[in-house]
Amino acid sequence: MTTLAYLDRNIWAKGELTEPKLYVLFHRPTTGALTLAVALYDYNGVRVTDELTRTIPVNTRSFMVVLGDYLDAQQIVKGFGSGFYILIVKIVETNEVFALPLLITLGIQYGVEIPDKQYLQYYTVFDNVLGTYINLPPTIEYIPSDPRFWVYAYLHKENKGRLIGISRIGTITFDTGYHQLAYISITLNFSNFREMLVHMLMHSYGLTASVVSHVLEAINAGDYETALKLLRPYYMITFLGRTIAMEFDTEKYEIRLKSQVYLGQWDWGKIFSWGAIGCGLSVLGAVAITAATAGVGAVTAPLIAGACLGGGALGAGLAVVTSASSDKPNTIVIYYKRLVEEGEKAKQLNQKYYNEAKGILDKWLSEGKITQDDYNQMLTVLTNWKTGMDSAIDDIVKVGVEGINASYDDGYKKGVEESKMWIIGAGVGGLLLGLVLGRR
Repeated sequence: MTTLAYLDRNIWAKGELTEPKLYVLFHRPTTGALTLAVALYDYNGVRVTDELTRTIPVNTRSFMVVLGDYLDAQQIVKGFGSGFYILIVKIVETNEVFALPLLITLGIQYGVEIPDKQYLQYYTVFDNVLGTYINLPPTIEYIPSDPRFWVYAYLHKENKGRLIGISRIGTITFDTGYHQLAYISITLNFSNFREMLVHMLMHSYGLTASVVSHVLEAINAGDYETALKLLRPYYMITFLGRTIAMEFDTEKYEIRLKSQVYLGQWDWGKIFSWGAIGCGLSVLGAVAITAATAGVGAVTAPLIAGACLGGGALGAGLAVVTSASSDKPNTIVIYYKRLVEEGEKAKQLNQKYYNEAKGILDKWLSEGKITQDDYNQMLTVLTNWKTGMDSAIDDIVKVGVEGINASYDDGYKKGVEESKMWIIGAGVGGLLLGLVLGRR
């Protein structure tokens, strides 16, 4: 019966009484009175508020509820903190359930000075605990100032993109400037080696239960090198089709991603959530399903959420390694040459990661720590990862080579068009990830 339930904006700041507003739309007018039940859940599937109920009258096409005063009162009584939550909206009589993401911030920063603010497209707010993010419109008068959030402003001007990092006190932490094509380096920072490894373990794909157990044993025993060598390819699967290279610094406790992007059209939230793709959606889905059946808080949701909370990056930085713009033709060939050079280096690095991970699997199999089935499954994922990474890098290098061989104008236009297709669709990444996981 219900067509849609949605929030007019997916953020609530402590003290707001008039926002956000919940709208429930019906495909046809209601033929009888219905009961609307609303409650807020954290990403562990635990309800953190009392249930709010409203009666939807007969012959209703659109129903609106102001949630600000309800959330404010509940926050005072229940004491839930900043973070990403799920608003479960349920039509009791029809058992229809909607799971709506909601960012809650207890700290806010007004009057942030953004250069060229007339070109501001949106703010991206990234939760560095859960790995989830949300884009907020430029009309928002404040941004979150809680330590768990990273905030970025994305600007677009004359077919060029620009990303600005904003600290929780409102100062600018980095500014990429305006570019079209850019080869960027993204850094995730951790407080220690163990935390970095836990993060990698909890965001890896294709690991069997036995392998997870032995990786944990290695981490707990302080054998960090073994855990790192095994995990790298399975962690990198998340980034297929988007990243040229990935480096793991064991002295500075950093993971550095190098990627080609088309700054003119890019969802920057995805960049910083790459390492946690699937976490927020899997939890949200689990909560929605259990809400409609056994009730929220059933077994699955906390388990899924727990896997997403392992390890937490302290911060993220971004730097433009090199870039190209149509109004600066001399940058184009330099840019493409850099792509070719970095692509070849990346394939050599990936071969090293492959060899070392396979070496650990060979050793564990010979020692009887894992079964032949464990080994076969892990090796299939590993091989598909290597094939997928090499294929994606080859596509990127091809763009660079063709750009170098062509004239400045023709090569640039061709490169931009191919890059846009590669980046905007993210089809390579999605397809390869499906192949890697689907063939196990």
